[in-house]
Amino acid sequence: MNIPLFFIPLASLAAILMKVQFLTSYYPPFLNNFFASHKELENESYDAIMSALLDEHFADTGALAYHTEKAGHQTFLIIANCEILQKKWAKENNISYTVENWLKEIAFAQIKQYKPDVFYLEYVLEFFNDFLHEVKPFCKYVASWISSPLINKVSLVGLDLVFSSTPDFIKTFKTQGLNAEYMHPAFDERILKKLKNTSTKDIPFSFVGGWDDVHINRKNALQELVKNTPIKLWGYSYKKNYSKRSIGYYKNLVLQNNKTILDRYMGEAWGLDMYDIIQRSTCTFNIHESLLKGYVGNMRMFEATGVGTMVLNDEGTNLSELFVPGKEIETYKTIEEAIEKANYYMRNPEKAIEIGKNAQARTVKDHNYDVYVKKMFMSIKKQGGLY
Repeated sequence: MNIPLFFIPLASLAAILMKVQFLTSYYPPFLNNFFASHKELENESYDAIMSALLDEHFADTGALAYHTEKAGHQTFLIIANCEILQKKWAKENNISYTVENWLKEIAFAQIKQYKPDVFYLEYVLEFFNDFLHEVKPFCKYVASWISSPLINKVSLVGLDLVFSSTPDFIKTFKTQGLNAEYMHPAFDERILKKLKNTSTKDIPFSFVGGWDDVHINRKNALQELVKNTPIKLWGYSYKKNYSKRSIGYYKNLVLQNNKTILDRYMGEAWGLDMYDIIQRSTCTFNIHESLLKGYVGNMRMFEATGVGTMVLNDEGTNLSELFVPGKEIETYKTIEEAIEKANYYMRNPEKAIEIGKNAQARTVKDHNYDVYVKKMFMSIKKQGGLY
């Protein structure tokens, strides 16, 4: 990160010694794709590999680390499951590890060496329970972001504060005696300077996201949308790679599972490529799963509005707190209404483009990472942490 001191506001210099360490993991499909396209990086330094990864603007933890440092803090980002990156750090720091347990051993060494004032742990299951207990003595304060389905075997003991974009989770955490604060995702404005086609809208209707078993609402909706709209799909896990020796291979060959979906599937899209696809879309589709219990606020809402694209979003009890329906976002109650509105905006793209521009202005103003970081540290202070 290393932002020069003369770029940091004087008011932030008082906090310059705050050391914040983030731990996250990246989707293995993204990492596989990234290193397959950047084989030369295997011979580069840890800093060079990390820089190249962050330049892709995948996920949000890199953005959070950058803007935390911009606010005047020192940061260290751990991408725990990135084997090439982590083992490069271990080599450069003379850290030994075992073949079987490099994932935890290298991360443990990084935390022990850095000794953060704030350790920000994303919901990476391997790093709770015993691991969190072991690193706790090296961290003054431990915060976590949890908005994925909770796993019973994962203990939250050791956390000083939990952030979540799922309000029902906040209630659960508080009943368990944990400090918890609601936080919705944010948009990294640096992305706008890196997009190639900032005025092109050559994709009428899009959806970018995975096709996994947990996405029940999403799967049902997309199956109807591909039948009734011109939607195109990007993401991961749409195609299953079966061994020719397996029954699944021949079953899929005969039945052609998800044929209508795969006819619209355009391939994986990660980082800046994903943002480019969304920006080029006149309209992009979004839907939340039932675990949010009527609330909305996933990452896709802010990714899409941030690049100036109209989002066709399921209604939520808190939606009007984030965007003005009909002006900054378009909504639907049922999939039938989503189909109707999608086709309307395909016929009237100028109206979708206007909503997208309004949405971008709102996101850049109110839902950016400078606002997010300020709120995050105010919450830490409120809960008795460090300040």
